[in-house]
Amino acid sequence: MASKIEISSGDASKTFPAFPVVLVAMGEGEKNVFTVGLVQLFSFNPLILGIGVHPSRHSYKMLHNLADFSVNIPGKELVEQVLYCGTKSGKDTDKFKETGLTAVPGKKIRSPVISECLVNFECKKSKALEMGDRTWFFGEVVHVEAVEGYTRDKGMLYWGGEFRMPGEIFRRR
Repeated sequence: MASKIEISSGDASKTFPAFPVVLVAMGEGEKNVFTVGLVQLFSFNPLILGIGVHPSRHSYKMLHNLADFSVNIPGKELVEQVLYCGTKSGKDTDKFKETGLTAVPGKKIRSPVISECLVNFECKKSKALEMGDRTWFFGEVVHVEAVEGYTRDKGMLYWGGEFRMPGEIFRRR
């Protein structure tokens, strides 16, 4: 077995493998879409997703005031839209219009889902919990749709400035 070295707490997060990257959509009149790299399943029954959002984000304020949101899994072909939605603020920009993403009404929530994504999770917000430098917004999944033939290896991953698919880095930030 190889010897181990100590890693600073600042570098410790860099030891994790890549995480899924998703597009979160929300709102009725004022709609917004933003990129989230901190997303996790927190419960299987009921199915609960959590997204970690920094308080400086425009979306953070919106999420506090809304009852629901959607979590949408993009494929590799949406990497430029994912990058755009993660670097531009919805406060000053209509990211749906600028990226060409299509906001489709949710079936069980008021917020939209994103038509071009492989999977759409419709979530009713159940809790917000401040943890460190993020607030985790938890949503109970009330409806899910996926493109026919979807397998989880088609979802995009991100970490450390690299967008990837299993075994392949295809775009650096």
